[in-house]
Amino acid sequence: MRGKNFHPKAGKAMTERRRKLAQALLAGTILSTLAIAGAASATQPAIAQQTAQAEAVHDFAIAPRPLAGALDRFAERTGLSFAYRSDAVAGLSSPGVSGSFTATEGLRRLLAGTGTAFQFTGASTVTITRPQAQGAVTLDTVAVEGRRAPETATGPVEGYVATRSATGTKTDTPLIETPQAINVVTRDQMEAQGSTTLTESLRYTPGVVAQYGNNDVRHDWLTVRGFTPGRYLDGLRLPFGARGYSQPRIEPFGLERVEVLKGPASLLYGQGNPGGIVNMVKKRPTEEEVREIELQTGSFDRMQAGIDLGGKANEEGTLLYRMVALGRKSDTQFNYVEEEKTYVAPSLTWLAGEDTKITFFGEYQEIDAPGGGGAPALPAVGTLYPGSQGTLPRETFVGEPGYDHFNNKQWFVGYELDHRIDDTWSLRQNLRYGDVDTDSQRVQAYCATTPCDPSMLGRYAWAFPESARMLTVDNQAVADFRTGSVAHKALVGFDYSYEDSTFEESQLTFLTTPFDAYNPTYGVPVSRPGTGMRIDQERRQIGLYLQDQMKIDRLTLLLGGRYDMADTDTRTQTATSDASVAQDDRAFTGRVGAVYNFDNGLAPYASYSTSFQPASGTDSSGSAFDPTEGEQFEVGVKYQPAGGRSFVTLSVYQLTQQNVLTPDPANTRFNTQTGEVRMRGLELEGKAQLTGGLSLIASYAYTDSEITKANANASGVSTEGNRLSFVPEHQAAAWLDYEVSSGPLDGLGFGAGARYIGQTYGDNANNYDVPGYTLVDAGIRYDLGKLGASLEGVTVALDASNLFDKDYVATCLSATGCYMGVGRTVYATLKYSW
Repeated sequence: MRGKNFHPKAGKAMTERRRKLAQALLAGTILSTLAIAGAASATQPAIAQQTAQAEAVHDFAIAPRPLAGALDRFAERTGLSFAYRSDAVAGLSSPGVSGSFTATEGLRRLLAGTGTAFQFTGASTVTITRPQAQGAVTLDTVAVEGRRAPETATGPVEGYVATRSATGTKTDTPLIETPQAINVVTRDQMEAQGSTTLTESLRYTPGVVAQYGNNDVRHDWLTVRGFTPGRYLDGLRLPFGARGYSQPRIEPFGLERVEVLKGPASLLYGQGNPGGIVNMVKKRPTEEEVREIELQTGSFDRMQAGIDLGGKANEEGTLLYRMVALGRKSDTQFNYVEEEKTYVAPSLTWLAGEDTKITFFGEYQEIDAPGGGGAPALPAVGTLYPGSQGTLPRETFVGEPGYDHFNNKQWFVGYELDHRIDDTWSLRQNLRYGDVDTDSQRVQAYCATTPCDPSMLGRYAWAFPESARMLTVDNQAVADFRTGSVAHKALVGFDYSYEDSTFEESQLTFLTTPFDAYNPTYGVPVSRPGTGMRIDQERRQIGLYLQDQMKIDRLTLLLGGRYDMADTDTRTQTATSDASVAQDDRAFTGRVGAVYNFDNGLAPYASYSTSFQPASGTDSSGSAFDPTEGEQFEVGVKYQPAGGRSFVTLSVYQLTQQNVLTPDPANTRFNTQTGEVRMRGLELEGKAQLTGGLSLIASYAYTDSEITKANANASGVSTEGNRLSFVPEHQAAAWLDYEVSSGPLDGLGFGAGARYIGQTYGDNANNYDVPGYTLVDAGIRYDLGKLGASLEGVTVALDASNLFDKDYVATCLSATGCYMGVGRTVYATLKYSW
């Protein structure tokens, strides 16, 4: 890896060449899309759906077991439904099946030696028979074993337990065959826990911490294994901007699942921090009709309405659609901070032929937030420590109601194209263009006295708008083939991304009137200050990656490598300076891993992976910094019992990041890259849908974070040996849910959970010690359809977060950078599905 070349000003010719390159790549992707779609439209008419289902190729790993259980596993993998007499399979055992086969061939192997026969009697229905001695077959009392549709990496999941994902491999892969920890939050879990933000969706996930709590309507600030994660939507990187203020906020109502890949992910996604990534999967068009209207009200005068519609758009079923929309108006727990949101997300799938599918996505969202959108930054004295008049009220607002304001407008358009060439090769192309425009202006407080007195604060007004535009495209070729006893799923990919962002920071206007946070008065005239600094930044990434997933009986091996070219041009202008820095980074990253699946459902695994992340700025000689480098060793075990609906992951890891910026001992006004950070930890997550309507989520994380190398600053203080900010040593959560399915309470469901976040530091200097806290959540729901046919499809729910209204400090970054956690919130939801 290397980073080089400091240029006083970026050349116009270079910028123009890069823009032409971006235009050429965009034109190429569009032309390739048209070529594939054109080829698909010229193919012969689709063969019968029944034949397609029978000849579809699947990866099987079904161990020998009783035949009924083997058929159950086969149905889950293929989506087939079986009809058979119970006595036709009683007492029989299957030899199992392992490898890549068509559904027909796989079923032959599964039934080998059992004396049974099968016949496709529908597009996805198979009849199993056991011929009697005289050759007659009686089906007068056939028991039909209905099976749920097979889970896919992007589709809905029934309940809390997901078993497949594409986030860790970019292929539809069982989680138990992926040698890295992946946490999946399903749509059902989000609804059962009343999650209304991405932060809330992940509150029961180990190793994930909300930096400021769930108190910001602008952004979701998270850390994963101690680092800010890359954020992806449907596997494509989202805009971030030069300073991170133009990152989009994704609406959970439009999501099918949220997935967290732990550890370095550069093999598949390129540049990024080593802690991991968060990938959000949108709701997609489906053949099955979706008809849902939702109304919600509750704490802080919340009013929300949402709609989710989908299904076939034509009689032939070659066009499928989905329309998700939401509107919200609400106050917050902080005085004068409000939110108005509009969200619309249409999508359309065209089944262009038996082997070709293309889905078009669109999304528009606007957030308008008087009061600034975020939690007020309060002084440590009065929050973390008692002030002269005790603790500040949780709702304290230190801004100016007529000035503080936040606005976000974001939109995305794109498509996913999937074309199967033959039984071996498939091609995929995913493309998205996005635009995010945010504007923030706030009045913030500072300590005007020593020691700091919340009744005598100073304040200043500033503004920091940022906008970002991003094009990203990922081209993939997947090959399924065998070499002797080894089944391969090989992936070859080429991706490109281009992000252009502009950040402005105003000058500061200091308000002369002292501010008493205990007894605030407002109305000081404030006007928006002029621009003090402007940053224009362009980021480009071109990556070529290869991955092979190899299966040898019960052993799965994963091997992959990637080469990236990541260029960043940054121009910073102030009233007295105008400097440009061009960084040209090159990096090779990779991953190797292995998983062994035992018959009892246990799957021990081990993996090694690396990452890189460009570092902004220059050293004392004017040279651009090299990228930081990350590596992780991880071992663990996953458990998925046969025929059960549960999944457990236990992982132990050591993660190291090198080339970290630290003060230059020769000139502390500059940085050098001799710093190092290390994370060691253990994470456990278990999800289970038990018998009798009982579901369980339990998680725990132990994290030992340490800054292992750091130089002293100008004051002679070093952070070496300190813990990283926002990283608790201990984190635990548990949720239990029960749904009544019979008797007078049939249709009633309720759940409750508790989550513990241990003590943290708000800064790497470890000056601000934030106590740990435990919060309790609960929810109850009822299917009104159980009361009568006229109410069929109507459900009501009541969800409470921080049920006991605990006061706590979410984090504290500085003397006037402390943020209060969210108190009790209660939302009532009425939903109608038809």
